[in-house]
Amino acid sequence: MRLAYGVATSTIAIAGLTIGVPAQAIAQPRAAQGVSFNIPAQPLADALVIFGAQSGYQVTVDGALIRAARASGVQGQMSASRALNEMLAGSGFTHDISGNVVTIRPLPRGSDSTTQLAPVLVEGGASTAYGPADGYIAYRSATATKTDTPLIEVPASVSVITAEQIEAQQPKTVTQALRYTPGVTSEVAGGQIIADQLIIRGFQQGTGRLLRDGLRGFPSDYLGWDAPEPYGLERIEVLRGASSVLYGASDPGGQINLVTKRAPRTPLYQVQVQGGSNGYSHAAFDIGAPLDAEGVWSYRLTGLVRSNDVQVDKIHNERTFVAPTFTWRPSAATEFTVLTEYQKQTGNFANALPAQGTVLSNPNGTIPRHRYIGEPDFDRSVNEKTSIGYLFEHKFNDTFTVRQNLRYSHVRHSSDELFLLGWADADQRVANRFADSRRGSGDVLAMDNQLQSKFSTGPIDHTLLTGLDYSRIQYSQWQQLGMAAPLDLFRPVYGNTDMMMFPGSDYRQTVQQTGLYLQDQLKFDKKWVLLLGGRYDWVRNENSATWASAPVQNDEKFTGRAGLVYLSDSGLAPYISYSESFLPATGRTFDNRVFKPEMGRQYEIGVKYEPPQSNAMYTLALFDLTKRNVSTPDPANPGFNIQEGETRSRGVELEAKVGLTRNVDLLASYTWNDVKVKRSTEPEIQGNRPIRVPEHMASVWVDYRLPASGPLAGLRVGGGVRYVGDSYGDRENSFKVSSYTVMDAMVRYEFTPGRGLALSLNASNLFDKKYVASCYSMMGCQYGQGRTLYATMEYAW
Repeated sequence: MRLAYGVATSTIAIAGLTIGVPAQAIAQPRAAQGVSFNIPAQPLADALVIFGAQSGYQVTVDGALIRAARASGVQGQMSASRALNEMLAGSGFTHDISGNVVTIRPLPRGSDSTTQLAPVLVEGGASTAYGPADGYIAYRSATATKTDTPLIEVPASVSVITAEQIEAQQPKTVTQALRYTPGVTSEVAGGQIIADQLIIRGFQQGTGRLLRDGLRGFPSDYLGWDAPEPYGLERIEVLRGASSVLYGASDPGGQINLVTKRAPRTPLYQVQVQGGSNGYSHAAFDIGAPLDAEGVWSYRLTGLVRSNDVQVDKIHNERTFVAPTFTWRPSAATEFTVLTEYQKQTGNFANALPAQGTVLSNPNGTIPRHRYIGEPDFDRSVNEKTSIGYLFEHKFNDTFTVRQNLRYSHVRHSSDELFLLGWADADQRVANRFADSRRGSGDVLAMDNQLQSKFSTGPIDHTLLTGLDYSRIQYSQWQQLGMAAPLDLFRPVYGNTDMMMFPGSDYRQTVQQTGLYLQDQLKFDKKWVLLLGGRYDWVRNENSATWASAPVQNDEKFTGRAGLVYLSDSGLAPYISYSESFLPATGRTFDNRVFKPEMGRQYEIGVKYEPPQSNAMYTLALFDLTKRNVSTPDPANPGFNIQEGETRSRGVELEAKVGLTRNVDLLASYTWNDVKVKRSTEPEIQGNRPIRVPEHMASVWVDYRLPASGPLAGLRVGGGVRYVGDSYGDRENSFKVSSYTVMDAMVRYEFTPGRGLALSLNASNLFDKKYVASCYSMMGCQYGQGRTLYATMEYAW
């Protein structure tokens, strides 16, 4: 069989693999010289073909031995020897170089097959902050600094959910993908798969506040019910703590950045079908390749069509998702990527049930978790989102790099829903309901301009980032409320759609934000990294409604951050940091004073550990976070608010991502989070814990691949356990929602490891534990997701 790669030729014989290149390349072996490598993670045989073409070496190996082996990704400028070390890490093979010939051979028995280089690289590495990570562990990220930075050099808590983890666990929402992430309370709304609701370090974080490729989205959680499709993501990055210095107005708990799949440099093709619990089915595809021999143009097309019921009766959801991507690389210094996406989702939100009958006793018994409180002929929700944008980068030289990222999105939303209003009688059997109808649309334009400068002043190396970003968010919404017929929650009878609707109202809002920021990462003595940053924001907020038009509100604020990391030879990296956040608050006091922005301030100390010559990352963080200027009722003027509230969040977070052996990966996390209302004009909530915030959380996930040389090569099994502690169900802390522990499992078989046909089975809440995920009031409790099983068949080539 003959394979072509540019002008190089490759020959694979039955007994061995020999990769040849032209004579002029063979005459110039480059083991110690820098070579530009771009080899994605893939089957080892394919990776060796690309290595031979890019390095100019002839590679010999017994083809039968490497048939099931996988290669790690290699990217950047480095020696051929170092590239081989990275590519073979964890594969069970090593290499010898003699002249212009590379020989691949198995590691001796008893040797440490997990050895690989430490991932703190100068010119190249196994991955970048923007592309796919190799396995479960990402060593680089851009979310915390907006620069491609090793995570061990970042004085902040950052977790990365890689494509490998997403594939293994098969989440249906972003919140499900974050189940094993410290500091994040995911699935607080229970078994929903059309919306993402979560909490970071004790503070609410809705779908509308997620970043997409570092750019802002809609601030309205209601118009943000689009629940981004995880199948279209390369990675999910979580930056915990106050972070307005880079992204402007935001909650103090942190940021979640969704990184879109991008056009690859080498071909990839995958088709997938899946079926499972509650009538779930989807068909998906992910294809991409260069469009020309030189790789100047490349594309990627990702899509998914889904249909499913849920554990609640009479709810059916559908989703259509497609995301074409194109990249233009006219030179090694320039890259321009166009990202487009369309997603349409129909279905209903599984609305909340009363506390009496779920977490509290009810004389009529327990309300089943499949109970539907709406009307089948009335309830319907449609959310449609279209976006287009680009990512541009140009390197002028080794010093200056300019980047401009832009995204425009349009959302249309309509919904008709019923909610519970309270008990209709003292028997706690029949509940009142109210109707909520909405029609809305919105547009968001977000742009970020960056100039990165790398230079030295004496012994100090600088990475200076200067940026100017702008966003304009505009949306309008019509809303009509009304009363619906009561419903017996223990023996419901549906069909009464006669609603007493009140006059509708219109609401419009336009928010513009302009931010100017400066950040410097200073490295001195190769041991110390000092991070300094500052930002000034201007925010303009215009609101109008049928009943009133609020004056234009203008806010401006400076926020800053500082952090210091020490990089020891042992792999330990202790750090300390300070950061701030702000979030404009709309409204006025009784004496007509405009509300000041809510302010967040965080102190954090921690340590990161990357053991040398291993595949592991450990993180410990201790934080003290305070949110000030929180609105609270004005005791002297009923109906008005004043900004004298304050909430404090303190805690400890532990995270471990470890390749225990070349076949076993481990994820583990623990969170202790003490959140309290420190100041309020309401004595009944002073000192209380906010709703839906557990004090303790823990999780463990293990993924085991059976040896590639054994009779069960291609088989992979995994499983995890998740614990979420108790939380309070109302602001007064009058009742608790009990803690719960659930287990997940996965089994996968690849007929040809790394490509070809693969079958997998995923189970969530394996033992079908019945629990309430959280409550937000006496009439607002939501059951957690029961057991779900998903069987997947996919083919990759």
